[in-house]
Amino acid sequence: MPKPRVQSRFIKSPAPIRARAPVPVRTTDPPASQPCRTSLLDLPEDIIRLVFDFLPLLPDKVLLACVAPKFRLAFEGWARTRRNSLEAYRLEMMPLPEMIRFFKVAGPFIKELLVDCSFFQKESLLVEFISEYCPNLEEINYINATDEFHYSTIMSKMTHLKRVTIECLDAEDVLSFNLQSNQDLESFELVNGCYSGKNLCGFPNLKTLVLRDCLLWNSMDFGIPLKTLKSLDLDDCCFEVMNQSLYQKIADSCTELVELFFSGCDTNFEVIAQLPNLQKCTLRTWMTSNELNIGFLNVLAENKGNKLTHLHLSGQFQITNEHARCLGRLCSLKDLRFSNNDVLEDDHFKFFNDLNQLERLGLTCCGRVLDFGLMRMLRKYSQLNTFDLNGCDEITEDFVINAIRCCSKGINRSIVINVKGTKIRPSILTHPDYLDPLNQVKVNFIS
Repeated sequence: MPKPRVQSRFIKSPAPIRARAPVPVRTTDPPASQPCRTSLLDLPEDIIRLVFDFLPLLPDKVLLACVAPKFRLAFEGWARTRRNSLEAYRLEMMPLPEMIRFFKVAGPFIKELLVDCSFFQKESLLVEFISEYCPNLEEINYINATDEFHYSTIMSKMTHLKRVTIECLDAEDVLSFNLQSNQDLESFELVNGCYSGKNLCGFPNLKTLVLRDCLLWNSMDFGIPLKTLKSLDLDDCCFEVMNQSLYQKIADSCTELVELFFSGCDTNFEVIAQLPNLQKCTLRTWMTSNELNIGFLNVLAENKGNKLTHLHLSGQFQITNEHARCLGRLCSLKDLRFSNNDVLEDDHFKFFNDLNQLERLGLTCCGRVLDFGLMRMLRKYSQLNTFDLNGCDEITEDFVINAIRCCSKGINRSIVINVKGTKIRPSILTHPDYLDPLNQVKVNFIS
């Protein structure tokens, strides 16, 4: 009989498992990068046009356009879609060959020209090139002009000018220029110069005339350019003759005038109220005169404002109750504004009785107007929907809260209050009344 097998007391430990060495993976070297074969000439035209947008000056754009014919074509396509402007003084130091190239490339696309008459070293050369290569010029702005008036001959050589602005160094300088070849002239502005109307006769499309800080000579030609005007701005001008004659000439000549800006509204100004088509009028105080011609307002009031829809009184006009009564009878008004006036106060608003078409009321730096006066206007006129309040430091948040409650009563009525420089703070936007879903008042804080 076989003996049973006796198990050993000592168990033999298994042999340790050896970790296999990693099998090396064969890798191939990356292919060598191929050199870029794309050049600037391969760029599409729309990308090239974007490059022209980033270049700040027109001469820089012309340099890029001259790189290759493709860039020249891209420049021409880019320039046709923009109103290109040239500052002539930037060409003063340009070498002649480069100047010729510049005008040949960019000249046909220049629409606006800025000329500083104090830079005239290359005057004859620039006049010749501009006259030959810039036939499509529509606007010229002169600065620092004197009685010698350098570069004035450019105007006589153009045929498509629509807007001309001349800023003089001395108001007593009498300028001589010829614009007759530009029968499409629409706007002329003279700053700090002497004006008689002589050089502006015979332009059937002249619609805007702006004279700022000018010496006006009431000559025989003065009224001729006024006959076609739609907008006339006489700002801080001095009159060489009696105002009565000048005012009468404006009233007789400006039969098509729609918009008038005028500094000074004193004696004899009442004839201006006879303008049959006047719709927008801005009156400013002039020097030491702050008289608001009551005759002017009376004539307008008798005609219930005629066609006048916008009236802006700027400056410390001496507004009395009589003035307020006349203003309150201008039934045609839709927009009424006061600026920089510490005479206007709440009591004046109680005389505004017939402004039933008023939609917008603007106050700028009117320090004596309070919330009460604005609420009087808001309650009285249901068409009034916009308040422009700037620098009126007596207007408080109570006006906004009262306006919200007023508009919530009866029919729905929405109003907008644009504020800057008042006691109304942005915290009003979190007021419970303002957050109410039924609130019809919107407050805008103007930057």
